[in-house]
Amino acid sequence: MRDAHLRNVDLNLLRTIQPLLEERHISRAAKRSFLSQPAMSRALNRLRETFADPLLVRSNGIYERTPRGDRVLREIETIMRRLNAVVNDQEFSPAESRERFRVAMTDHGSTILLPKLLERLRKNAPDSELVVSAVGPQTYDEVAAGRIDLNLCAEEVPPALENEVIFKLDFVCLVGARQRIRSRRLTLKQYLQLPHAMILTGDGHQAMVDRPLGALGLKRHVALRIPFFIPAVLAIAQTDLVLTVPRTLAKMTKRITSLRTIEPPRELKAFPYFMAWHPRLAQEPAQAWFREQLRTVTRTIRTK
Repeated sequence: MRDAHLRNVDLNLLRTIQPLLEERHISRAAKRSFLSQPAMSRALNRLRETFADPLLVRSNGIYERTPRGDRVLREIETIMRRLNAVVNDQEFSPAESRERFRVAMTDHGSTILLPKLLERLRKNAPDSELVVSAVGPQTYDEVAAGRIDLNLCAEEVPPALENEVIFKLDFVCLVGARQRIRSRRLTLKQYLQLPHAMILTGDGHQAMVDRPLGALGLKRHVALRIPFFIPAVLAIAQTDLVLTVPRTLAKMTKRITSLRTIEPPRELKAFPYFMAWHPRLAQEPAQAWFREQLRTVTRTIRTK
C-alpha cells in the first residue's frame, strides 16, 4: 500500500472492496453495499489509489480482477470472517441469521435436494437466503474465488478444495408406454440398441452413464440431449426413448408421469455425489451449520 500506515487508510473502504471484487460489477456491488453507483465508483478509485493497483480491469466488456485484486480479495475475505467471528463470539444463531448461502447444483441434484433443504432453512433459518446456480465449467473457479460457497456434483473435486461424499446414486432407466421392451433388467447389448435421452450437466463433463461405457470402448445412441429434467421426463412419456437417471430422481417422477422403471445393465455402477468447499470456509460457523443441514437432508433421502 505504498508504505501507508493503517491509520492513514479509510477503513470504511473495507465494506466496499469485498463486494466490488466479488461482483466485478459496480452496480451490483453498490446494491450489495447499499450505496449509489457514483459512490461505489468513487470508492473504487480510492481503493486503486490505496493499493496502487487497478484491482479491476475491463476485458471484453466486463471487469476482471488483476492478480493483486485476487490476492486482496482472498485476504479481505479472511479478515472479514475473523472479524465476524470475533463480533459474534464464534456463535451462529440460525433463527436470527440473514446469511446468504450460495450453492451450485446440477439440475438433477437440485431436484432431489432442494425441496427438503429449503424446508429446513425455512424452519430453522427463516431470514436466510439461498442462492442456487447451475454447475458450469467455471464452477470450481467460482468456489476458489469465493463467489460460490458450496458445489454439489458428481465430478472429481480439485485437491485444493475440501469435500465429502454426501451419498451414492445408482441408476435406473425410465421408459414410456411407446417403449415396448419388457425386461426387468437390460443387458448391456439391449441397452446399447435402444435410443436414449441424456440430461446435460452444464459443466462440460461426460455424462456419468457414458463413463463406464467409454471404458469398455462402447457408445450409446443419444437421440435427445437436454439440460432440463422435467421436459426430458415429459418427452420420454411420449416417445420410445430411454432416460437413465439416479434412482431417487426416478421415484419423484411417479408424481407427474406414469413412466416405467427398468434396471440398467450391471456395468453401470453407482457413483458418488460430492459437496465441495474452499478450506477458508471450513471453520466458518454459518457455513459449517449449512453443510450439516445438507448432511441431514441427504440422510433423509437415503432412508427413503
